[in-house]
Amino acid sequence: MVFLTALSKVLPIFLLILLGVALRRWRFVGPETVQDLRRVVVNITLPAVLFLAFSQVTLAPQYLVVVAIMFTACLLALLLGRWLTGPLRVDSAYLPSLLTGFEAGMMGYAIYAAVYGAETIYKFGIVDLGQVLFVFFVLVPGLERLTHGARPLSATALSFLKTPVILAILGGLLFKATGLTELFTASPLLNSTLETLGLLGALTTPLVALVIGYGLTLRAGALARPVRTVAVRLLLWLPFGLALSVFVVGRLLGLDQEFQAAVLTMVLLPPPFVIPMFMAKATEEDANYVVNTLTLATLVTLFAYALVPTIFPPGL
Repeated sequence: MVFLTALSKVLPIFLLILLGVALRRWRFVGPETVQDLRRVVVNITLPAVLFLAFSQVTLAPQYLVVVAIMFTACLLALLLGRWLTGPLRVDSAYLPSLLTGFEAGMMGYAIYAAVYGAETIYKFGIVDLGQVLFVFFVLVPGLERLTHGARPLSATALSFLKTPVILAILGGLLFKATGLTELFTASPLLNSTLETLGLLGALTTPLVALVIGYGLTLRAGALARPVRTVAVRLLLWLPFGLALSVFVVGRLLGLDQEFQAAVLTMVLLPPPFVIPMFMAKATEEDANYVVNTLTLATLVTLFAYALVPTIFPPGL
């Protein structure tokens, strides 16, 4: 009964993803339209959700512990991935990158908010911050070295601060710290601005689901390496996520079940979708390996995510 209730929370997302698949098969919309929708999500609707959520947040010391643990865990997984290239029989420089980092922006926020509500999304944002720091300052510079060579740290830091998601989080925190949240909420006219952001934010989950469904494709080629990669990724991250959510986030830090669910949501997510953007010099075999791994990992997330509300029921 608990599993069926949890499944009912996730099923609408799954159905919207199937609609995205159908839109591609029917050629109802073109790739350019879907790319435009992706930009709308990344630059408008998701930042709107995060700004509203973090405009209600007062930062606590426990949050920094979660950020530090996620950053460190991602870094260790990257280092472990370099050692696993031989044992896994995956002769690809991209294996370590596929074992670490998470696609929170285009997937995590949407599925978490669909089950636990947009008002709690800041909890997922806290968990995400650690892995975002890792992606920007470790993973992406490493991928850039494979393609274009090293990039200055100042350029990386500037790129991080200009990211719409980071700007929205910082803007929301500043909004709260300066007392503007209370001011806008108390005024019906000013509050209409916040309500507009709420309407924009509500578009995030359906748009993300359609975009993900549209992009679910497997390229021709061997699937053995992608299957092994996704399996090892789950074996690494799922036990870690359960231990972190239950023993550290729940018992040690005393954070609620929605925080625990945010951790478990994170570790079930596929690798960052930005990885193919840094493969200009990759062989066709490597390109197929990465794309197929991302697709398989996304499918695993969609089916496995029903476990999260089963373990951590929303509203408790």
